[in-house]
Amino acid sequence: MTRRIAIIGAGLSGLIAARKLKSVSDVKLFDKSRGVGGRMSTRYAGVYEFDHGAQYFTARDERFQSAILDAIAQGVIAPWDGRARYLKNGKIETDTGGERFVGTPRMNSWAKCLAMDLDISLGGRIVSLTRKAQKWTLDFEDKSKEEGFDFVVCAVPSVQAQALLPEDFSGMPEIKAVKMDACFALMVGFDGAHEFGWDSLRTQLGPASWIAANSDKPGRGKNKTALVVHSSPEWSNMHADADKAWVQAEMEASASKICGFDITSAPHRALHRWLYASVSASPQQPALFDSKRGLVACGDWCLGGRVEGAFLSGLAAADNILNSL
Repeated sequence: MTRRIAIIGAGLSGLIAARKLKSVSDVKLFDKSRGVGGRMSTRYAGVYEFDHGAQYFTARDERFQSAILDAIAQGVIAPWDGRARYLKNGKIETDTGGERFVGTPRMNSWAKCLAMDLDISLGGRIVSLTRKAQKWTLDFEDKSKEEGFDFVVCAVPSVQAQALLPEDFSGMPEIKAVKMDACFALMVGFDGAHEFGWDSLRTQLGPASWIAANSDKPGRGKNKTALVVHSSPEWSNMHADADKAWVQAEMEASASKICGFDITSAPHRALHRWLYASVSASPQQPALFDSKRGLVACGDWCLGGRVEGAFLSGLAAADNILNSL
């Protein structure tokens, strides 16, 4: 008998879980957004494109490294050999670390590739899960339902998973202990090309803790500079509910000081708030599986954040279900 599996969340964890499960089960993904990829996303604004979520990723685990090599061969991931710098004590130093990768020609390209031939429903918000006769029903905000699932994979931020999963879910204590941090993304589009002397700059100063010339990444158009500015977790958490106009002004002032010119002269400036952007307290378990109820919680938050964590968590969620069949 073919098992039916619902996956809530079409970010990287959900997509990876779906791809591994689709050969042995009937899998359907659901996401409240208009597109796939979660924080591996791209914002479009006229001639500008901004990777306003995840900026890049590194690969340490052999399974993730193998997946990246496959994606590079498909043309949807490329190494980012950019000039990575760190502003320390007023001096700019080289930001060392592992090899960096990005989606190409935009960050969501890999997610779109992974989503091909999957059954995905977008734009609907799930508000609750109910179970009857060993089958799960997804209840949507618009009062519609999707019924008859043997398993549900909850591949969403921990706060959202806590709201959806039943209180007696076996992994609930671990979910409640997770701490996710906010982040503001300021997107700045210039008329022409600008040279900063770096492609990414890490500062950890607060309102502008990370700045990247998005247009300098592989496959992007370089005739008009697109700049992405991220705020630090501490500053973001402190001002998560502040007036957005004030937040934008603070970030613009901080970034202008760092870049050495007034970025408010740019014709395009926009702000996005990620409420659940990074993880500062994690269960350090690949996935949380309740075999009695047929429920799995997964996501980058299970392994401390990062794109690689999302990938490995999605694999673990699928393995938990496969091992129980």
